[in-house]
Amino acid sequence: MKKILMSACIGAMLLCGCTASSTSSDVTRYETYYRAIEENTKFTETSEFYTVSAEMTQWDDGTYRYYVIFDEPKISMYDIVIMTVENGKPYEESVKMMPSSGIFDATSSMIPNQVNSKAGYVKGLIISGECDEEPIDLSLMVEWKDRSGKNATREFLSFELGMNGIIHENNDQPQEGSAG
Repeated sequence: MKKILMSACIGAMLLCGCTASSTSSDVTRYETYYRAIEENTKFTETSEFYTVSAEMTQWDDGTYRYYVIFDEPKISMYDIVIMTVENGKPYEESVKMMPSSGIFDATSSMIPNQVNSKAGYVKGLIISGECDEEPIDLSLMVEWKDRSGKNATREFLSFELGMNGIIHENNDQPQEGSAG
């Protein structure tokens, strides 16, 4: 299984245009983040530090693509890493790369009311993935550092996403893309 995952990681790096600087340490980081999501027991649907929204579209071949958008930071967030695990799939059973940002590519930072993409300060981040079914359960980890780079914060989010947006547990009705 690890050979399959390693092949998938290499394939994803080539498809994504990642640089040759991606190494086995990136794969180790990927596994570490994956397992952190897998082992976490407390998730929320929203964050008090940024806005999360999501949408799903169906392609002509019957598959689905989903997009999870992180923006409108309420605090300064540096070196952001985001990862998603679909449908609670255990690491050992995963045959595809899960969507991520900041593991195989450069991290970005979000600062309230500031955008300078050349310097790595972005308005928001989007991760996307493909799946064969709708709705899909998404478990996410968002990690960032403070300005000093010494203190890291991790949040774990979870929600169900369908063609009409995020399906909230409290009313089981799809909401137009918004979770925060």
